[in-house]
Amino acid sequence: MMRFLASIFLLTLTLSTVFAQNADVNAERVSMDMQLLRAIDGAAPLGSTAVWPQSAFTLTEQGKDTANAFGRYIGAYYGSVLLNAPLTRDLEFAETTNGRFRGLSYADSIARMQGDISLMMRPGYYDDGTTSDPFLLMRPAIRFMGSLGGNFGYFLDLSNGIRLAGDPALIAKTDPTLSRTLKFTMEDSAFFDRYIGYVQYQGDWLRIRFGREAMQFGFSPIDNFVHSIEAPLLDGLLIDVPYKSVRFTMTHSAANGVDTSGAAVMGKYIATHRLAFDPVDWLSVAVSDMIVYWGRGLDFVYLNPLAFFVSAGLSTQERSANDNSMMGVDLAVRPFKGTMVYGSLIIDDLNYATLGDSSAGGNQNKFAYQLGLSQALGQPGSSSRSLLSLEYARVDPFTFSHRSINASYTTFSAPVGYDLQPNSDRVAFQARHWFTPRTFLRLDLDYSRHGENFLDSTGNIQTAEDPNYPGSGILVAIGNVGGDILRGDGDGLAGNTFLRGNVSYQRRVRLWFSAEWMPNIFTDLRIGYTNRNGGNAPENFFFGSFEIRIGY
Repeated sequence: MMRFLASIFLLTLTLSTVFAQNADVNAERVSMDMQLLRAIDGAAPLGSTAVWPQSAFTLTEQGKDTANAFGRYIGAYYGSVLLNAPLTRDLEFAETTNGRFRGLSYADSIARMQGDISLMMRPGYYDDGTTSDPFLLMRPAIRFMGSLGGNFGYFLDLSNGIRLAGDPALIAKTDPTLSRTLKFTMEDSAFFDRYIGYVQYQGDWLRIRFGREAMQFGFSPIDNFVHSIEAPLLDGLLIDVPYKSVRFTMTHSAANGVDTSGAAVMGKYIATHRLAFDPVDWLSVAVSDMIVYWGRGLDFVYLNPLAFFVSAGLSTQERSANDNSMMGVDLAVRPFKGTMVYGSLIIDDLNYATLGDSSAGGNQNKFAYQLGLSQALGQPGSSSRSLLSLEYARVDPFTFSHRSINASYTTFSAPVGYDLQPNSDRVAFQARHWFTPRTFLRLDLDYSRHGENFLDSTGNIQTAEDPNYPGSGILVAIGNVGGDILRGDGDGLAGNTFLRGNVSYQRRVRLWFSAEWMPNIFTDLRIGYTNRNGGNAPENFFFGSFEIRIGY
């Protein structure tokens, strides 16, 4: 708590130094929902919803759309930091603007800033068949955002939560953000920190951002392969160049990795490129490439925005042996207003000569793909809307992993993209209904199959003498069927047909009701159930939580 109070003090001292900010997708999804619905309705190009978060320029355009209920909410929520906000001239403390309380706000012809405070209480309950207990979390938070001249901006969100009751490992299963918080899970601490922060320069056709925030590349309202909005946050550089029907986006970020012994992987980085083209507003096509490297510090070859990672990754023996390069294609089509069909293909490795080969030689080909359909219901622009989405996703064995193990497409042992292990597939359905722009009900149903690795009695992957070198005495992971994104070794030992291994079958139900009953007062009711049979860890897990949040 002392660190939290010290952070508030230091931040207060620096209020006079203001650097435009992006949408705060961690606190509000209204801007994200609005852009998605506008793209599906035909009011905006499909490509406008594919890269998140959006900049202050997009937020300002959304806030100007006062005929749209979502646009009116955005204008009130972001207030003085929008580029067309009314001028205040004086620094206002603890004032109410548009019915919403602000810790502080200021807007003149050049500088804009806004500060907010928040307090969250979350009681809940979990039951895994063995342990059933209540839990209780509390988290104070403070947020500042602003701009200088409309081009230089900053955003900072600091929080320091406390676990008042409950087991951290079981609480983490109720909230994926907690499961990726080191102090909460690994250190079993009663306190858990979180911060989101960045500085950036942005204009109409260029955004350069350095820092930490949630990101998404892709069209799916459920989950995406290259960058997922639900993935652990990455610290790094983002360059975004939207110009008319073309948009180029690159990232270069530090990642957290561990080896098979649990030791930290030094100097792990993940870089991505995305080039999108919207020839017409009902069609969007994007090509991506990704690279993971480690152990040698920042690589300027991969910092080049115009580098082709697949070729650059083969340019030296070290890069070829240790780096993990991938390519992807995204496509979205709006055949009718209110309908979106989308798909994604990831190519991890490709050898045309062995396509269709079911022997070990065919393991050089690794793919992941996704196909989905979204249907919007209700009157465009109204506050009462619905969105139905259905998709199928499949990740082939060993995809997103790597033979060097340390170069998996992960951070904090979790995928950077779609939350699905290799050698798995999933059918997912999502239904959302908005009663108001900020009050919604969301239902998620999914069914997954996963070919898990064969484990020995100690829980480790089965090992035996390398079948390619009889009599050598060399032990290799023969039990690795490509079912763990963190273990890419052993991919050439046997033909890795899909779902080979110890297969598990998982069914999940998630219900989320989120409401803003009056400005600054929010509640979130979450109920979830997971049933998994077969595999290495059968499970029945139920949870419920009710969060009350005052502030933002």
